[in-house]
Amino acid sequence: MVEDDDATLETFATALREAGFAVWVARDGTAAMEVAEELDWSADVLVVDLRLGEGPRGDQFVAYWRTRSKRDTPVIVVTALERGRELAKPIRAAIVRPKPVGVDELVSAVRLFARPPRQNSEGTD
Repeated sequence: MVEDDDATLETFATALREAGFAVWVARDGTAAMEVAEELDWSADVLVVDLRLGEGPRGDQFVAYWRTRSKRDTPVIVVTALERGRELAKPIRAAIVRPKPVGVDELVSAVRLFARPPRQNSEGTD
């Protein structure tokens, strides 16, 4: 998840973790590149804001991700930009949601693309 607003990032990341998803976060495009490298350019889904302050914008990060990733990762764009849909088109975003986005709406969107969350498997191998 790449989001420059701390409160939004915390709210979304917490909700996704509570839904059982593993979540890596970045607050800007530069940090997103570092996290992507750490993940070997592999993730079930990317949730990306387009306007990220300094450094690469969200669409620029995703465009670069697409050149490095070995698979076609679904992208969910959350943005307050009026041109959000226009900017999301070249990066082949699966979903574009204008801000504000509800937590339940975001979790549902991630569920469409991500592998099922890990269940607590106490007592099983």
